[in-house]
Amino acid sequence: MLAAIDPYWTGLCALAAFCLGAVPFAWLIVRICKGVDVRTLGSGNVGATNASRAFEGKAARLGAFVLVYVFDAGKGALAASLGGTDDLLPGVLCAAAGILGHCFTPFLGGKGGKGVATATGALLVLDWRVTMIGLGVFLVVRLVTGRVFFGSLALGLGLAVSSVLLDAPQALAGRLPLTVLTAVIATFLFWTHRSNLQQFLAARQP
Repeated sequence: MLAAIDPYWTGLCALAAFCLGAVPFAWLIVRICKGVDVRTLGSGNVGATNASRAFEGKAARLGAFVLVYVFDAGKGALAASLGGTDDLLPGVLCAAAGILGHCFTPFLGGKGGKGVATATGALLVLDWRVTMIGLGVFLVVRLVTGRVFFGSLALGLGLAVSSVLLDAPQALAGRLPLTVLTAVIATFLFWTHRSNLQQFLAARQP
């Protein structure tokens, strides 16, 4: 019940979730393995896709992508878990804090990743069905378009829509925190990928 939530404890857990989400695994892995700053590569993004660009060969790039994605998803899952299982709202707040920590990590001057993997991990804890549907949508769109960022945008929309459709009667009742979170994540992913969209649209200009 919302009335049973301790705001001070929840706030402390959210702060811990933010700090956990702020750990820049892409930066750390590329720095340790290749001795370079991932922010100087490709898009400059601190995430799995850009981190893979530091490696040579398809196998090495895929391995780096998977490693960073798993670590970023893992910290998202741990962040959401800090909210406990007694009520959905604390978990949602901690998940949001973890995602924000990843995207605006103070360890790198407030410039982190785009939040895809961290959001995926967080929602895996809150409702694994939503995550599986979102990932399925991501893979289909990624394969059809050949572009990761289109898959990421589709992932956000898939998360938002499936969180409602899986339990429509509760979408604006007991599951309202999750409904709001997935809607915010979908919007946020469009915002963090705005440069990709701008480049894509510019390239299609006559």
